[in-house]
Amino acid sequence: MKRIWLTGRVLFIVGIVTVGRSAPPAAKPDALLAADRAFDAATAERKLDGFSSFLADNVSTLRADQPVLRGKAALQQDWKSLLENRSISLRWQPISAEISKSGDLGYTVGSYVMNRTDEKGSVILGTGKYLTVWRLQNNGAWKVEFDTGVPDTPPASQKPEKGD
Repeated sequence: MKRIWLTGRVLFIVGIVTVGRSAPPAAKPDALLAADRAFDAATAERKLDGFSSFLADNVSTLRADQPVLRGKAALQQDWKSLLENRSISLRWQPISAEISKSGDLGYTVGSYVMNRTDEKGSVILGTGKYLTVWRLQNNGAWKVEFDTGVPDTPPASQKPEKGD
């Protein structure tokens, strides 16, 4: 009888320890959607500095016909000309988010709009979709581990003429 009672207590304690190690409280899709919206706002407000503040040190991305870009410095260099160009406005909005069972890894999918004002003052609109992979840091903040996107259509100035 004592053995059954002791076994029951051990199982109870193991159960409490296991519950205590479940996903962190911030590991909810809403928290990840909020992080992505904050990433957009920081980038719109502070350009490259805002963008960089959300990047993990080992962040990576894919670009067509280029090697994989790895590291925060490489992404900063890749995005610098776009984010520091006063004639370009880039905004995005997450559509959905998923988080791993462990609660420390997740991704967002969304859409973006890029407006460019040409030398004549005309606005050229570009839209697309993106995927961002996030990792929850020890301090509770989400950082971008991987980011990539694809355009919906080329900007109007690059569309082929009829008959081409």
